Amino acid sequence: MAVETSDRALVELAVGPGETLLMHGAASVVGSVGVQLAVARGATVIGTASEANHDYLHSLGAIPVVYGDGLADRVRAVAPQGIDALDVSVQLCGGTTDRIVTISDPRAFELGITFSGDSRRFGPELTEYARLAADGRLSVRVDRNFPLADAAKAHELSETGRARGKVLLRP
Repeated sequence: MAVETSDRALVELAVGPGETLLMHGAASVVGSVGVQLAVARGATVIGTASEANHDYLHSLGAIPVVYGDGLADRVRAVAPQGIDALDVSVQLCGGTTDRIVTISDPRAFELGITFSGDSRRFGPELTEYARLAADGRLSVRVDRNFPLADAAKAHELSETGRARGKVLLRP
């Protein structure tokens, strides 16, 4: 989901080779995948993150900058020619069940669930994501891997917003 979400944003922005992208929340799961996909497209990525995540962003090929007051000056310092695109990383969070959206089943509308996505586009993109992963150019950071019996602990960690990657459950 993080990969498709990031890719969709980059497609919407039409990020290409030689362009400079400012990615907010670049150390988040969606943001870090967006960094990797943009770098793979030949873009220069400036990523906002706390200083604790700067080494991580460097490892992904991004130029890290601290967010907060003075951000514009810090961005100008590393990109004096300016930026070509801006991506504010999407943050997904839980809520009530009165709004459910799926990107995996176009028949979901029959059950009153909203379908968002384009199945014609998704198949070829999965092949590209797999190729990038096999080449070592795309990965998704995992924070913790819990046994299914500890699902409540996994949910608690996820709810804190402090996980530094995906929180997984295994059977």
